[in-house]
Amino acid sequence: MAHTAGLTVFAVVMTERHLDEAVAARLGRAGADKVLSCEGRGLAAPPLDLTHGPALYAAVERIPPLLVLFPAGGAGPQLGPGLASRLGGAYAASADLELGEAATPLADGIGRVFVRRWRADRTSYRRLDPVELERPVVAILPAGGPPGDRGSSEVDVEVITCVPPAKVGVVEVASEVDTLAVAALASVLIVVDPALGPSALAKLSAAAPAGIAVVDAVAGAPAIATAIPRVVIAVGRASAVCGTPRSRVGAVLAAAAPRPQKGAADVLLRVPAGAPADADKMIDELAASLPALAAATGAGAAP
Repeated sequence: MAHTAGLTVFAVVMTERHLDEAVAARLGRAGADKVLSCEGRGLAAPPLDLTHGPALYAAVERIPPLLVLFPAGGAGPQLGPGLASRLGGAYAASADLELGEAATPLADGIGRVFVRRWRADRTSYRRLDPVELERPVVAILPAGGPPGDRGSSEVDVEVITCVPPAKVGVVEVASEVDTLAVAALASVLIVVDPALGPSALAKLSAAAPAGIAVVDAVAGAPAIATAIPRVVIAVGRASAVCGTPRSRVGAVLAAAAPRPQKGAADVLLRVPAGAPADADKMIDELAASLPALAAATGAGAAP
């Protein structure tokens, strides 16, 4: 999209030491035209606005941007709001991009990129145009599936030396692995109601290929709150995840369950009322369909 619109893509990296050439090459292959390496003491720590915000702002000041985009599962929730405030820009917690189409043909490399986000009730979306707003837009993009090569490993790297804050005021007491971190990186998220029993979660988890995360609707609530998948399937209860205007939401509900609110789901599948074997069969069929869903989503097909 950036190249079609004639924009330059800068990748911003925060590191405590010199950036590894392999990392810069990987960013170039992912589509970055240039890499800004922010080097400074403490930048290898978990990203917080208090510790990393000034360094990010220093990088952004070098290249006054139209868009500042954070990937799904990254530091966007911690750094995005603070950066938008410092820039005087708009902030979208979950958004997707749209390439504007002009009424008349435009020359190559000239176009408009818009950011779209749902309104609160999910009945319509708002389109943010950085050019029209005359201020930048900071947004978090949804999980996009497996990475692909869109550029060259030969990429320019500019080093920015960042001075650490005089007084941080943050002490890391402990660190532990987040077992639900995969939910924020999944392009397909399956949310399972624990009322269906542990066997339903176990079956779907065992059948889920790479790119699909299966989480308990209650135990996984913190991870679900920050996830921005392309496809959401709620099993047993309506999902609170709405994603972006391009995301698709499905619900697998019992026959007697109330109908989801308008706009809460794009597809509704009812589990037939009857013996428990009917519900088990429905779970088995859903589990069997997950590899095909992952393949279609990873290939960029319409979910």
